[in-house]
Amino acid sequence: MRIACLLAALAVTVAAGACRPDDQRTDTIDPNAAMQVRAHWPPEVAAQLDSGSTAFRDDDYETALGHYTRVTEMAPDIAAGWFGIYMAQHALGHTEAAAAAYERAQGMVPGATLLHPADTVR
Repeated sequence: MRIACLLAALAVTVAAGACRPDDQRTDTIDPNAAMQVRAHWPPEVAAQLDSGSTAFRDDDYETALGHYTRVTEMAPDIAAGWFGIYMAQHALGHTEAAAAAYERAQGMVPGATLLHPADTVR
């Protein structure tokens, strides 16, 4: 469960662009930068992202996927939604869909290479 929480937090932070472009280490993430980026999101987008993260932490990946998908429908330019889709699809075993969502997120935040190893996702 702790790993799922960490991954959900990393998704928002990485996708929001709060880490340096070539980061691999989570200790270089600037939480203040992430919060500043998030402050500019519409409240309904932030709420959907939070709901997706909650569902992901609860291992309810289908529900998480629904919330993250709504984020991308409301704000397709916010990479956090696409990274959330990647995480949920990966957890569901949908490799191709996960890869497509990850590529979309990474295209919005070029150079963001922070990945989690496959064995950390249940």
